Amino acid sequence: MARAPLRRGGPGVREPRVRRGAEPGRGAPVRHHPPPPTMVAVRAREEVPARAGLPPGVPPPRRRLMPLFGSFRIGRWFGFPIRIDYSWFPIAALVIWTFTTREFPRALPFYPSSTYLAMGTAAALLFFLSVLLHELGHALAGRARGVEVEHITLFIFGGIAQARDEARRPLDEFLLTAAGPLASVALAGAFHGARVAAEAWGAPAPVVTVLGFLALLNFVLAVFNMIPGFPLDGGRIFRSIVWAVTGDLVKATRWATQGGRLFGGALIVLGLFNLSRGQFISGVWAAFIGWFVVNAASSSLRHFELRTLLRRIPVATVMNPRPRMIEAELPVGRAISDYFLRGREEAYPVARDGDLVGVVEAQAVSAVPKDARATTPVAAVTRPAEEFPVARPDESLAEALFRIRIQVSYLLVIENGFVVGALDPREVGARVQRLHRMGLVSLDRKPVAARGPASGEDLGPPPARSA
Repeated sequence: MARAPLRRGGPGVREPRVRRGAEPGRGAPVRHHPPPPTMVAVRAREEVPARAGLPPGVPPPRRRLMPLFGSFRIGRWFGFPIRIDYSWFPIAALVIWTFTTREFPRALPFYPSSTYLAMGTAAALLFFLSVLLHELGHALAGRARGVEVEHITLFIFGGIAQARDEARRPLDEFLLTAAGPLASVALAGAFHGARVAAEAWGAPAPVVTVLGFLALLNFVLAVFNMIPGFPLDGGRIFRSIVWAVTGDLVKATRWATQGGRLFGGALIVLGLFNLSRGQFISGVWAAFIGWFVVNAASSSLRHFELRTLLRRIPVATVMNPRPRMIEAELPVGRAISDYFLRGREEAYPVARDGDLVGVVEAQAVSAVPKDARATTPVAAVTRPAEEFPVARPDESLAEALFRIRIQVSYLLVIENGFVVGALDPREVGARVQRLHRMGLVSLDRKPVAARGPASGEDLGPPPARSA
């Protein structure tokens, strides 16, 4: 006897049995109860059946392991993951070359090239270690002030401590930002003290020169970062002061961004002036850093505004409240013709006997050979639900999207053990822009409503409280 298909609110929606389980990605048990007509009655499974029966030539569903931002992890320090962006390698080579061929031969002439190479390599590695300690100062201060730092990344222009969210108070912003320059000043003092001690003990001249050079570099790093231009540390400190005076974080961020643009523009002018005088290296460096500061200020402002909007929009507002479900035993050929070719979705949830099995993606079904699509069930190329992030309908988009650690094409929205919606992370930006254009969300203090009475548009079900 054929099984009735799963539909929202139709006769195919079956009442699940009451049992204790866990939602994917959550450890606390949840209570299962009959869903209202607007929910898909698919229970989140605790176990996932093994994917067997793959016909010859059908590859298993593939996980995307490449880092999202072009970086890789090298370890963990004080509990913070340390990552290196691929752009760090060319800048590291350039710094070593500059130290080896320009700075140290000028400071300490008449030494062999191998000595300069050793000095340049050691100074560059210790300088990047200093940058890492600078960022670690931010991370440790953020942890002390309740601001969660996800990881520290070294990249082409230094480092960044990636925080989960903005500081909650101006004082928190001030303290966690000031910790970085203070760490650089402390390092400058430590290297200077080591230089004095090494000189007093009769250490070789290259060692003394490298220590003195590192003391100067760390002091310059602290001074440079204190320039009041966003997103430099000085710009963030300036923002915290304006925030404390005005009580408006959005206004403070815009003012600090203008400072960053002005400073970057001044560096570009200085670089062009140096180039006109024949100072090629210093001119290129100044113009390049100025260009970076201008672009970083603008992109940081856009990023801040987007995160502010995402914090004010609940998942229920932009999720698809009617996700189409594919039966696990449906042939791949039918899934392609009935689902992937007729809709815009790149992934669909898969169910078996009212239980959530996982999610099948367009990439997985397209990898099945044409002659095997009529006999291969969708379950054979389905990725387990545990591999996909899970959101609640009442949490903000910022919280939901931040949990995504790998590139995924689907985000399940689960409440009380039931799939109540789905979200494609790639469509979030367009939907947020649409809400913004229609005046339903803005950067003021008013959060977005679940429905837009002014426009008359149904924006989806209102956020529901999880049990």
